[in-house]
Amino acid sequence: MKYFINVNKSVEEEYGKMFVYDPARNKENEDELEVLNNLDEQDQGKPYIFPKSFLLEVAAEDYESYAEAKRSNQDVERVTENILEKYRN
Repeated sequence: MKYFINVNKSVEEEYGKMFVYDPARNKENEDELEVLNNLDEQDQGKPYIFPKSFLLEVAAEDYESYAEAKRSNQDVERVTENILEKYRN
């Protein structure tokens, strides 16, 4: 299982969201990756296809801290920014 965050600001409502990639269930080609949104109730399990350049792979711990923030109604934006900052360096 791999975890990704959307880092492309062109689709504002998807920026900063976390996604899961399961190679057994999701498709991948040279330019695109199919990922699942498992954290938003209305989109849970819904596949998304993004250009690979829109996605940044993150550690499982980062995904879990984001998920925990969402579940407990914490400041998801702050958690997202902390995760992005970690990978900018």
